[in-house]
Amino acid sequence: MLKSGLISPHYPARSLSTIALEHSECGCPSRSKMSFCIQLGIVILPLCCIRTLASRCFLSMSLRADYTEEGDITLGMINPIRATLTQALPTFSSYPTPRLCDLFVSELYKSVLALLFATKEVNNNPDLLPNITLGFQMYDSCFFEAASLQATIQVTSGGRKWIPNYHCGPQPIVPAIIGDISSSSLAIARLLGLWRLPQVSYITSHPSLSNKLEFPSFLRTTASAGSQPQALIELCKKLGWNWIGLVVSTIDYCLQGAIDFQKKAATNGICISFFETVSFGLTDPRMAGLVASINRSTARVIVLYCSPADVTMIFLEVLQQNLTGKVWVGIESWYTTPLTQYNKFWKLLNGSIGIAKSRKVLPNFSSFLQTLNPSAYPRMLSIWQFWETLFKCKGTADVWNNSILKPYDDNQTCTGLERIVTDDVTELHDPRSQAVYMAHNALYAIVHALHNLLFCKSDGSPFTRKFCADMKDIQPWQLLYYLKRVYFINTAGDEVSFDSHGDIYGYFDILNWHINGNKGQHENVGIFNEHINSSEKLYINESLIYWAGGQGKVPSSVCSLVCLPGYWKAPMKGRPVCCYDCKLCPEGTISNGTNYVACYVCPEDQWPNSRRSECIPKVIEFLSYEEPLGLVMALFSILFSIITLIVLYIFLKFRDTVVVKANNRNLSYLILLSLNFCFLCSLMFIGYPTRLTCTVRQFLFAITFSFCVSCILAKTIIVVIAFKATKPGSNLRVWLGLRTAILIVTISTSFQMIIILVWLARFPPFLEHNYHVLVGTILLECNEGSTVMFYCTLGYLSVLAVISFMVAFLARNLPDHFNEAKYITFSMLTFLSVWCTFIPAYLSTKGKYIVSVEIFAILMSSFGLLCCIFGPKCYIIILKPSMNTREYLASTSK
Repeated sequence: MLKSGLISPHYPARSLSTIALEHSECGCPSRSKMSFCIQLGIVILPLCCIRTLASRCFLSMSLRADYTEEGDITLGMINPIRATLTQALPTFSSYPTPRLCDLFVSELYKSVLALLFATKEVNNNPDLLPNITLGFQMYDSCFFEAASLQATIQVTSGGRKWIPNYHCGPQPIVPAIIGDISSSSLAIARLLGLWRLPQVSYITSHPSLSNKLEFPSFLRTTASAGSQPQALIELCKKLGWNWIGLVVSTIDYCLQGAIDFQKKAATNGICISFFETVSFGLTDPRMAGLVASINRSTARVIVLYCSPADVTMIFLEVLQQNLTGKVWVGIESWYTTPLTQYNKFWKLLNGSIGIAKSRKVLPNFSSFLQTLNPSAYPRMLSIWQFWETLFKCKGTADVWNNSILKPYDDNQTCTGLERIVTDDVTELHDPRSQAVYMAHNALYAIVHALHNLLFCKSDGSPFTRKFCADMKDIQPWQLLYYLKRVYFINTAGDEVSFDSHGDIYGYFDILNWHINGNKGQHENVGIFNEHINSSEKLYINESLIYWAGGQGKVPSSVCSLVCLPGYWKAPMKGRPVCCYDCKLCPEGTISNGTNYVACYVCPEDQWPNSRRSECIPKVIEFLSYEEPLGLVMALFSILFSIITLIVLYIFLKFRDTVVVKANNRNLSYLILLSLNFCFLCSLMFIGYPTRLTCTVRQFLFAITFSFCVSCILAKTIIVVIAFKATKPGSNLRVWLGLRTAILIVTISTSFQMIIILVWLARFPPFLEHNYHVLVGTILLECNEGSTVMFYCTLGYLSVLAVISFMVAFLARNLPDHFNEAKYITFSMLTFLSVWCTFIPAYLSTKGKYIVSVEIFAILMSSFGLLCCIFGPKCYIIILKPSMNTREYLASTSK
């Protein structure tokens, strides 16, 4: 029976009979027999006819050489081993010749051997894929996209004759493919993504492959190129570099990485001094201009986001121009290549720094290499070329073709008995060890995913139909599900897993290149681990870094110097944000760190120091007893109080004399007592204010003064009444008693009491911390609560004083030997003068001096009353006692 799979999909419109007739010359059945068979639905085609169909009707093909290890499950491996040395353009006048791969490239061959080594490990491991043998089909991609695609189609089509999307024979079990390099991986990933067939690369770091919409089945065990810019950013931040130059190769890998680096730099406070591109084959004049631009730039750090070939060209021109004083920062594409071992570049590279994919050692891989023998793998791709390159010898046809081991004839002939001398230390320092490690991880990632798929339980299956895979029918999308979620500890003890983009987390070594004796070497000085969730993804031991010139400190590469505490960064117009002027913080603000973009205001209870670099507590100011002004005020208050008490004592002692009795001695006692309280209440204005003192002091001041002035008013009125009562027929004698004085004092003081009570009830004074009156000072003062009420009390005192003044002034010339009216007139004049002067002085002063002015007004006005009213009487009592007798009064009245 003719299987539908044997008919080419390129001929859908033609009948089977037509196809058979076209191939009758190869022994196909005749037309009549073919028609008969077609009618029966059965067609028997000789084998030669099928071969003719394949050779004449299908696409032309040239099978690629491969190396196969048989197994129950076969993986595809596409690796770059050889390159094309020469390739002529096809003329299409004859059958196109296949592309020849004739240049062996040894850099990545150890990674090919690592895949072979990993396969043997898996097959010897009873815990991974038990009772299942893992095999592979390995192809050489020749560093060429077309060859990679051809190998991909060949390994996924099955059989020895391949046609796109066509299987001729039993379907091989190729659940996944390992490979290839960057450009080829893009092409393979586009193709395999159509069928969701997993592809795991261990070399490719192209950032575009992280796009799962475009490349849904691609994963990799090497860090994406997108991780590298972040590592460089963290390196620059750690070393304090924010002004750098950037030189970029025009190849896609470097351009994309450099643009990503530039974007990340802009968000991390790093400025690019210049962005220059360079390409292989750049003319000398342009290269000279590029290096001249590097020399002119004030940036000391230059990041070379370039290929090794472009870096070589740049360094040659740098040597030509004798450019020095720059720190070169390298990326992994060139910093660990043989370029760094060229003696002529050592002077430039000395003290440079760069990043490279972290180097790991595979346990037992060195032992595998030491036991490696070409005769054990005679069909292994290019193993004889690897052997010749490694041992710098030439093998004979007998050795390579027949695997005949011969003794040494001379030192130029390979025998196959050579032994690779290596150990874990040399493997670690081999720049190619990273590819070996990642290739090993790639195969193990697929194996662990296969294990999880094949040995899953139906009741725990993640798939909608609740079934697991069969070894002979592995669906690529099922394997892709487990591969994206794979997690295992590899043989080196490291965790391996993929993120949502199919990438492993970036893990880079920070390397410092310097000359050690007569050789140059890389020194591992730190690591960058993107897997760490904290902000500190980069660790550097700066004490291990050697800088050019033997400097012990990190070279500076900034556009502007660091703004010290007390200054802020003022942007320069038209310059990048890293370029700025350092300006002193405005008055009342500080910056307590370096490179502040703005100054900030201190808390209300603090104030900037003289350098404006920190906030210091403000000085709390109040009129205290410790300072001279407060002490003097207190002393005068006590002194005047003592004087008042002395005067009171004198009046009490000489209370029966005519001078004391004149003009109501009881009122004199009350006036002296109130004046004493006036002097003492001024002490409540001195010292640390409290809420209680703020409330009481104004109350005592207002009441005592009102009482004092009321007594003086009563005394003055009684003088007038006494004079009027001496006239014949006067009825005023009844008002000369004590009741009149009490009535006047009570009424006059009551009005002030009402004002005070309203004040305390509605607008009570309170303690206030005033931060704004004096710079750098907290004024601890009593807020009056209501300025209107405060001036009402003063106004009422003034009204009483004015009335007293007017009455006393009118009675000053009354015929009385001891008439106090004229003394009261002077006392009220003094009282009013002091308090009229107090108001403008009170309004024009600040802080503790306001309190001082009020105390001064209290003391002076009180002392004025004391002196003017009681001074003359004390003079008579003490110094002129002869005048303080009735006889003297009688003699003068005659």
